[in-house]
Amino acid sequence: MHKLFQTIKDEHEKPVEGTVTGDIPEWICGSLYRNGPGMYEVGEYKYNHWFDPLSMVTRFHIENKKVTYQNRFLKSETYKKNVAAQRIVIYGFGTLPVPDPCQNIFQRFLSYFTLDERNDNTNVNIYPLKDELYASTETNFIRKVDPTTLETLERVDLTDHVAVNTATAHPHYDADGTVHNIGNSFKGGPKICIIKIPPKKDKSDEFPKGEVMSSIKSSGKMSINYIHSFGMTENYYVYVEQPMFLNLLKLLTAKLRGSPMSNSLDWYSNIKTRFRIINKKTGEEVNPDIKYEADPLMVFHHINAYEENGQIVLDICAVVSQDALNYVYLKDLTSAECEAKWRTFDAPEPRRYVLPLNVDQKTPQNKNLVEIKQSEAKAEKTADDTVHCSYETLANTGMEFPQINYSRVNGKKYRYVYGVGWHPKGKHFNTVMKIDINTKTFKEWSEDNCYPSEPVFVPNPKGTDEDDGVLLSAVNNSDFDKGKNAFLLVLDAKSMTEIARAEFDIPRFPKDFHGMFKSSQ
Repeated sequence: MHKLFQTIKDEHEKPVEGTVTGDIPEWICGSLYRNGPGMYEVGEYKYNHWFDPLSMVTRFHIENKKVTYQNRFLKSETYKKNVAAQRIVIYGFGTLPVPDPCQNIFQRFLSYFTLDERNDNTNVNIYPLKDELYASTETNFIRKVDPTTLETLERVDLTDHVAVNTATAHPHYDADGTVHNIGNSFKGGPKICIIKIPPKKDKSDEFPKGEVMSSIKSSGKMSINYIHSFGMTENYYVYVEQPMFLNLLKLLTAKLRGSPMSNSLDWYSNIKTRFRIINKKTGEEVNPDIKYEADPLMVFHHINAYEENGQIVLDICAVVSQDALNYVYLKDLTSAECEAKWRTFDAPEPRRYVLPLNVDQKTPQNKNLVEIKQSEAKAEKTADDTVHCSYETLANTGMEFPQINYSRVNGKKYRYVYGVGWHPKGKHFNTVMKIDINTKTFKEWSEDNCYPSEPVFVPNPKGTDEDDGVLLSAVNNSDFDKGKNAFLLVLDAKSMTEIARAEFDIPRFPKDFHGMFKSSQ
């Protein structure tokens, strides 16, 4: 696996056709877009953290049972400046800029007191805003990408359109093109803000103005809770206030101290995790005097959330080890000892928490308030202002990069979740997994030396069941240096059996993060 974290040297601006084996269903017509790190060094200088390498956007287009592949580096200002200087000149999440060798000692000293240009390397996700595509990361920037050529188009600074300083890379979006997201605002003290951006008007090039739906003060005075994603039901937003904080004082002094942003994250194992529930219509927090708490955990990716019997069901991939952040430094990911180190990792666990909405001062204590049949999750009022939530394990396995039949069940009761599986026997993220939440069982696809990407669900337009469709995953073979090419895998989502693959005369796809499928029909 360690050989996969390398720069993709070749850009394929024009589509390259793959060799298909098996039978791709005729109804699949559209493009799978993916985004993630593509350039791991600039000149002789290497990035230190998996979140930092320069973005590469890829496209797999499927039509008439054929598959083509193309890729292009996202030409952000960060990309342009770094490539022009042939060194890393703009701060990354875990990488310091390289000093200008032409500066003298005094000039370098003064540079510690100047502000750097903000990083706009949007290398985490890609999502639609109506018919347009935008690449995103965890800053205030998103970048428009041409859906056919993958050309980098205009940069959007969200602070010009909504009163927020940052936004996550994982928004939710409605069928009409409305985008919901969560981020931070620092005006008047650190706050968590939920924002809503309306659909872009037809025949208009103007990016729409958004609004702040809710604003809640951070639980830290000089810090802000780290948030990577959030849940959304029909009537509520839900976010996990985890005991991992971005220390603003450390962040502001990072350059002077010669420390990357990643060192500004603090984890507190003695602080409970808190669940915050926001009414989507009013923007008000539900039961603000009640603390919905759980034992400390980290969450990067939410699975789904929905309402049932006056309660919110919240499903997440939970991480309980604070060491999780130490496993994504490239010095470890690119070492031959990488596989051995990952065997000691506590894999993210698919969990369910249930949050009862009808709780007040009169609610009895020490009684399980969960009223969902056959649920093992518990919620007990332990004090006048606290409800302690205990989780239910959705399956006895590890999983990350979860995906669902989004257009059909996001925010609604559902049964199936797909992701990159961490099998107890293999001790690697090396399977495509499907979990049946009702039975707590799972099915897998795997192949020796193969490492699949996050599987994206594509629904059958004539399907009636939730799992009628296919999963698409870009698969790398770690033996690429022995002639094993990369391929796009097509799985039947019901049976988790391979129905087709498209192999390309290309050694590797980017070891990327997230993607989406956009239908052409």
